[in-house]
Amino acid sequence: MRRTVGAADSRTVHTWDGLVLFWVALWVVVGAWTGVTLWQAADAGDTISRSGRATSAAGEGLASMADVPLVGDRPGEIGRQIAQSGTEITARGQEVKGQLRQLALLLGISITVIPIASVAALYLPPRLARHRTVVSLRRSLAESGMGPALEGYLAAHAMANLPVEVVLPLVTSARMDDDARRRLARAELARLGISVR
Repeated sequence: MRRTVGAADSRTVHTWDGLVLFWVALWVVVGAWTGVTLWQAADAGDTISRSGRATSAAGEGLASMADVPLVGDRPGEIGRQIAQSGTEITARGQEVKGQLRQLALLLGISITVIPIASVAALYLPPRLARHRTVVSLRRSLAESGMGPALEGYLAAHAMANLPVEVVLPLVTSARMDDDARRRLARAELARLGISVR
C-alpha cells in the first residue's frame, strides 16, 4: 500500500481518499443502524416484565382464594407459586433488556470500528507520509526555489515513480542532462500535485 500511494498521482490519491471516506461513512451508518435496531429490540424485555407482573397478579389473586371457606389451601399454594414465577419473569425481563442494550452498544461499536481500523491501518501511514513529503517539498520550494539538489532528488523520484512511457520522452539521451533532469523534476512535482512557477 505504501508503494502504491507513494507512486500514485495526486488525482488518484484524492480518489482513494474519497473511497476511504465512503468506507468510513458506510461502516458508521451500518454500525449505528445495527446498534439502534438492537437497542430498540431490547424493549422486548419490558414486554416480558409486563407479562411477569400480570402472571404475578394472577397468582396473587389465586392465592387469595385460600381465604375462601371450603376451597382449601391448594389454590393458595398454586397461586403463591404462580406469583413467585411472575416475579422471576419480571426480573428476568429487565435483565434481558439490560443485556440486549449492552449487546447493542458492543455490536454497534464493533461493526463500526473493526472495518474502519483495518483500512485506516493500511491506508493512513503511507497517505500521511506522502502528505509530509508534499508539505516538505512545498516548503523547500518556497524557501529556496528549485536548486540543483532538489531538482536531482525530484528527478530520481520521477524515474522511480512515473511510468516508463512518461519518463522516456523526458530523457532524450542515455546520459541525463540538465534539461532532462529539470523536465523529470517538474513531472514529479506535477504527479504530487505541486504547481511550480
